[in-house]
Amino acid sequence: MKIQIDCYGFEAASEHFQRRKLEAFLIKNDGGVVYACFGTGEMRPIHRIDKDPDGCVRVMWAYGRWDEAEDLAYVPINETIMIERED
Repeated sequence: MKIQIDCYGFEAASEHFQRRKLEAFLIKNDGGVVYACFGTGEMRPIHRIDKDPDGCVRVMWAYGRWDEAEDLAYVPINETIMIERED
């Protein structure tokens, strides 16, 4: 079953969905691109901060494994995504 989550991993049914911000757990800088993860699970929300071709700072996020952060499919920070529920 798929569920909708926000950029911190809160499900759409949660009282915290798109209302609560978390502090980053791990942060790494990879050639000018900053990655920050929220949580300690194998699968977790990961934020990516970089610059677009015009030099504007861009904040995106994805849900996946920390060790694969560079290869995930990122969406704009204010968008939600659908994931498979981990039961």
